[in-house]
Amino acid sequence: MQSTNWYRETLELAKALHAGQVDKAGAPYWLHLERVAQRLVERLPDATKVQVQAALLHDAIEDAGVTPDQLRELGIEEEAIAAIQLVSRNLSPEGSYLDWIARIAVSGNTTAIRVKLADNLDNSDPARVAAIAAGPRMVAEKYAPARAILEQAL
Repeated sequence: MQSTNWYRETLELAKALHAGQVDKAGAPYWLHLERVAQRLVERLPDATKVQVQAALLHDAIEDAGVTPDQLRELGIEEEAIAAIQLVSRNLSPEGSYLDWIARIAVSGNTTAIRVKLADNLDNSDPARVAAIAAGPRMVAEKYAPARAILEQAL
């Protein structure tokens, strides 16, 4: 998959959208996006092209300030855009983090559920957690319960 044109083009788009951004550990942000796509395929080998594209672009709205219309103009499919919108917390900030995760889970949007699960798996990775001061507490209080909700929804 990583050798396909659509994958490389989507990754390059993600890199451009998140240029100059770093994650909580100080690494280039696009590396997180690429790992989320890889975790999606590793955990769910039947992941579709649209699901992988949504994984690579899952933070485009929330963290890069891109609009759904801009994603459409860039040629991103509606199914991917709908999933990206669901996993963009800034579009649905009401309630707690776990309330938001529950809304994703009950949405029935398989792409969004799968992408958020892959995002959760990357955010819970022991290597990443060790690089963040509040990492262990976040995994215990936030990511582990969220993963259980998302896995049950699959």
